[in-house]
Amino acid sequence: MRITKDVAMRHWAVFGGWPILLIRRYAALPIIAIVFGVLPQQTLASDLRAFNDAFADAWGHYRQAVFYGRSGNVAVAALELDDFVTKWSALAARFGDHPPDAFSDDGAWKDTLESIGATARQGLGQFDAGDVEAAAQTLAPLRGIAGDLRRRNGVTAYSDEVDELGAAMDILARYRREIEDLGNPESLALVTRQASVVAYLFDKCDARASAAVKGDTEFRRLIDGARESMDKLWLSLGTGEIRLYRIAIGELRSYERILFLRFG
Repeated sequence: MRITKDVAMRHWAVFGGWPILLIRRYAALPIIAIVFGVLPQQTLASDLRAFNDAFADAWGHYRQAVFYGRSGNVAVAALELDDFVTKWSALAARFGDHPPDAFSDDGAWKDTLESIGATARQGLGQFDAGDVEAAAQTLAPLRGIAGDLRRRNGVTAYSDEVDELGAAMDILARYRREIEDLGNPESLALVTRQASVVAYLFDKCDARASAAVKGDTEFRRLIDGARESMDKLWLSLGTGEIRLYRIAIGELRSYERILFLRFG
């Protein structure tokens, strides 16, 4: 039996966590749905905004589950993923046979929605069994699957920018331990190229953010902090100071992950 989310979150706050604002958005159903219990097919087929709202509402729980799983708070991770499974199931039931117009020609639309739900349920079972590593491996591809769904249908979302940054950061994070001698010209060139990509993508995330996101104080803290850490990284590459190099990459990784959690 799972503990309640409130209890788990209080426990997490007391033992070193930090508060996360859970934002839930519920789309009001048209009057005709309330009266007759169904929505006209054309309304469902063309309602991209309703789909995007439902997706965002569910996807926030996926991000929270991934974050808390990485942080070691399995109880909250499982509760968040349980919420994702519930909301994703409702999304798939509503839109599976009635995709928005932008996705109406995608022959794999329904299979993709069902695959995401099945993968999330598998990850939930692994969280419940205490196998955090297995759950992380199971859940990781969902970002790419959702991104591929949008790309092959010509749909863009801000989360794609954050995902691109995350993929680039994965490579730079590996170099944090793999490269131990910044005096080696080949190693230095390798890190410099990847750091340049990461710096560009942080700037891109800033440039492509909506006005509301740009005005968010936490977003500004993340972007400005990442730029300060990038300055540290450039300094370390110039001086060969390996400790500063590792600190800077660790900070960049943290900023990227929180950016994904809050805005991805």
